[in-house]
Amino acid sequence: MGKSYINNAVVGNGSMLGCISETGELIRLYWPEIDHPQHIEKMLTGFFDANISNSTMWFSEGDHETTQNYIKDTNILRTTVKISKLSLEVVQTDFCIPDKHVLVRHYSVKNIGAKSSHIKMGLASHTISHTFDLGNTMFDFSTDTLIHYRHGNYWAIASDLEVKQFQIGNNPFGSLWDGYLNGIDSIGLSPDGALLWDFGTIAPGQEKCITVHLVFSHSMNSLKDLIQDVKNIGYNELLGFTKQYWLDFLNITLNIDSGDEEINKVYKRSLLLFKLMSDKNTGGLLASPEIDEGFTQCGRYAYCWGRDAAFIASALDEAGLFKESEKFYDWALKTQDSEGFWHQRYHMNGNLAPSWGIQIDETGSIIFGMWQHFLHVKSMHFLEKVWPYVYKAAKFLERFIDSDTGLPLPSFDLWEERMGEHTYSTAAVVAGFYAAANIAEQLGIETQKVYQWRNIAESMKKSLEVNLTDNADSENKIFLRSVRVKLNPWGSEPSSNTVVINVNPKGYSREVSMVDDKTDISLLGTVVPFNIYKPDHTIVRNTVRKIEETLLCNNVGGIYRYEADNYAGGNPWIVSTLWLALYYIEIGNITKAREYFRWSVKSATSLGFLPEQVDKNSGKPCWVIPLTWSHAMYVLVLKGLMKHGGF
Repeated sequence: MGKSYINNAVVGNGSMLGCISETGELIRLYWPEIDHPQHIEKMLTGFFDANISNSTMWFSEGDHETTQNYIKDTNILRTTVKISKLSLEVVQTDFCIPDKHVLVRHYSVKNIGAKSSHIKMGLASHTISHTFDLGNTMFDFSTDTLIHYRHGNYWAIASDLEVKQFQIGNNPFGSLWDGYLNGIDSIGLSPDGALLWDFGTIAPGQEKCITVHLVFSHSMNSLKDLIQDVKNIGYNELLGFTKQYWLDFLNITLNIDSGDEEINKVYKRSLLLFKLMSDKNTGGLLASPEIDEGFTQCGRYAYCWGRDAAFIASALDEAGLFKESEKFYDWALKTQDSEGFWHQRYHMNGNLAPSWGIQIDETGSIIFGMWQHFLHVKSMHFLEKVWPYVYKAAKFLERFIDSDTGLPLPSFDLWEERMGEHTYSTAAVVAGFYAAANIAEQLGIETQKVYQWRNIAESMKKSLEVNLTDNADSENKIFLRSVRVKLNPWGSEPSSNTVVINVNPKGYSREVSMVDDKTDISLLGTVVPFNIYKPDHTIVRNTVRKIEETLLCNNVGGIYRYEADNYAGGNPWIVSTLWLALYYIEIGNITKAREYFRWSVKSATSLGFLPEQVDKNSGKPCWVIPLTWSHAMYVLVLKGLMKHGGF
């Protein structure tokens, strides 16, 4: 059926995550984790006039006037559609109940024409399975609901208005378009079905409503109980409770009033998004709601990376969301490999996600993040809890050192594109060793390890300066992106300056390029976030100058990730731009930091979401929306600017 890449809005409750298009279509729905499984292949709501043949108009498909907004300071979304051909204004309100496995879709249908109309509404749904499985759908007469089910997952489409017709299979979308559902069969081996409701006559100016509940459970009987429970509560109470939940959530966060409405809007949306991207069951932090289930354009996004999480957890702490941050570190303890490192990425339940190699900055980042979290909360209990895992990770990093260069052994860079020995990865590992030493010292144990890990960190920092800077004179040196790096993963290296290195204990080897000197925003990792160099260090200053000269998008502003980046069209990134803003805060150039920060504010969507990228020609948000890492950087920059006089 095809799936949109763009999630314009999200709703959820930490164990359920719904992704909604700009026209109000629910295009993805995850439960019981926010990344898996995904239950919806297609779901369309249609309206038609019972007295006019073939008058069905889909709510989310057609030439309609559509507006979308969140109820202020909540994750409750409203999509308003004017269906001119039926003279209807329909307001769809979507939210997930905080303490129940239920997504609510409320429709307010108003006749904005001059004549009365007999309006009917239908909903057709096609479920999807993450594994090969028979589609199963039934109509349950006891609860008046359509139920999709497969092994261990049951979900119902219930309502507070009596269902007039239903249909299982046999092209229910087409039948709904025709305005009649054939409910002879009430159960079948079919992934799809439809329901139809009758509003009766709606007079000019009159408004009628229906509440649809998408209810989830792991058994049929508990599903029926939950359906009845939700129906008994009623829409207004559910809406009021959910609204208050989100207002209370924001009240416990660090409130910031910048004096600028748009800045405040994106800040609050960032905090509300963090709550949706933090898995309530496990503590894993989701990089982004999925956009590409079929791996057609990218390697997928609905995972937890230690790389992203290092920034996200820091933003959580800066926003006063210490419990969410600590829940992530609890999750990290459970996911650590028995050898001591963390893999490239994980599912929310802690299982290893599809990966293509170790990414050593993940391990350094998590140790570094644990120490940074302690600096916020000052909890010795936290350090005592994480110490055994920190010790194991640092011992692994001790073994993961190239004896030839003194750098971390070859691994994938933070962009997951090149295997090699990288400046950013080295900075993360150096910071990890310093953090491990600090934790040991704070706990008053392993005095020998404190000295050993700090000595390793100092030695590796010197190796970075020897191997990962260019050969210019000392006044003009800049950081190199990588050495001993595989620039062409599928064949011969594009460089004549190569060397053959061993790649694993079984004696396999490969040819790699000696140097990759492309300018990359990640070179700032030496200062932000890992703080292994002062921002005014000569090499850092030279590198930043080269970054701005090379990576600034002259057309629409913003900073590219690196030279000749062609991913998703090759555009400036929010992360890259705010990374440079963080550097300028560190060095005290607040004017430059504000400039880049305001560019990110301008690049937000109308709902306040920050994308991964901004189109280099139009300046509009593009590709992944929203990206949690982008929002984390936004919060970090905003907090930094507020400490230096704001705006």
